[in-house]
Amino acid sequence: MLAGFLLLPDSSAHGQAPDRQTVVPKATDRVLLNPGKGWLLYGQRSDFTADELALGAAGYLRLSWESLEPEEGRFRWELLDKVISDWADADKQFAFGVMCANSHGPLYTSPKWVFDAGAKFRRVTVDPKDPSYGRPGVKIVPEFDDPVFLQKLKAFVSALGKRYDGDARLAFVDIRSYGNWGEGHLHPFGGKPISKEALRAHIQMHRDVFKRTQLVLPWGTPDYEDVYDWAVSQGIGMRRDGICGNSDGRETARCVGKAPAVFEFYGSYEYLKERGWWDGKTQWGHGYRLVDCVTRGSPSYISMSYWGRQTRTFLAAERPLIERLANRMGYHLVIAKAQVPRTIRANEPVALTITWENRGVAYLHVPCRVALAILNEDSRVLARAWAEGSKPLTWAPGQALQERLSATFDALPKKVFEKRTHPGLSRCSITLIMAMRIIASLLDVSVS
Repeated sequence: MLAGFLLLPDSSAHGQAPDRQTVVPKATDRVLLNPGKGWLLYGQRSDFTADELALGAAGYLRLSWESLEPEEGRFRWELLDKVISDWADADKQFAFGVMCANSHGPLYTSPKWVFDAGAKFRRVTVDPKDPSYGRPGVKIVPEFDDPVFLQKLKAFVSALGKRYDGDARLAFVDIRSYGNWGEGHLHPFGGKPISKEALRAHIQMHRDVFKRTQLVLPWGTPDYEDVYDWAVSQGIGMRRDGICGNSDGRETARCVGKAPAVFEFYGSYEYLKERGWWDGKTQWGHGYRLVDCVTRGSPSYISMSYWGRQTRTFLAAERPLIERLANRMGYHLVIAKAQVPRTIRANEPVALTITWENRGVAYLHVPCRVALAILNEDSRVLARAWAEGSKPLTWAPGQALQERLSATFDALPKKVFEKRTHPGLSRCSITLIMAMRIIASLLDVSVS
């Protein structure tokens, strides 16, 4: 799955082989899909081809509050349940955020009944010259710090958390309750931004109910930098929704070692290419190459352009880059070298020394443990045991780390090492794997 090595016993012509041997695995550039990192596919599961699904880590959608609670206390969870289930059927996790304002949306993004109850709002006419800023028409924009609005929002968020917190099918949940698209700014609506204390209140109401599922907060403006620092210190990740356009990714660098970061492009791949921004041609303070943004912002997730058709265009034009970054974003754990015993006995500790390299740009943020598995030559697991002494959450990006591990197998196949009677199993292998607690069953193992 994440990293591995093969132990291939040999018969030396120079006498008895030593008790231990050093193994240097051969690296592979094959795309590895692992929990807690990778390309996000925006849309429904049915929007994507098998080729795109093979490269995507998780599905993603932004939803409106109005669509999930059209009447006070009447929730349409079936909308969210179906999309989560559809992505799970494709062996993918899902992530989402719920917006309260959307310049691309209809009249109401927050439900009409909220304002009928007395919540303050503005009626804003959107007529953007650039279609990326919104769709023409009148939009109802809430006063995001209004007491009635916050009371109704808190009740909704509480119900949302009660239903979905801890769902293993979710990669993360965005905090999108403030600003246009939930991105923490008021462009192109205009108006007075909320205070730092009010933004903290939005964050806290989510943090109070999502205690087991990873939360991610969009970066909106420099005015809230200390609030963002506080959120990250609480384990909340950050996303930047302007990559390659008005951001080089530096806003999410604060997450390194603390929480995952998420990238979303400023616009579609075609939009960025037309303006030269994709290739780093700066115009109006916009334009950054994606590889440079990844180096600066250390994301664990990146949107694969936008919706289905746009994703296909992006993949057709940039497949080598997409495949390379699939491994590089987030963590990418490789065993550079391992010292392993030639003989393993049941109920006796097995000692190993492993040199890990994290060739990704971020730490691993998914709770996990290291396990040893004994495989036959068909990669069937014959025995497994948890390894003691390993701390994978401390493996820093861009660094190598040596660990001394110990594991004890309670039971072993009696004849797995008997080459004379079982020649088919003579090339018995030991493979180190990562077993994620959030995954119901052991994932596939890959040598890398």
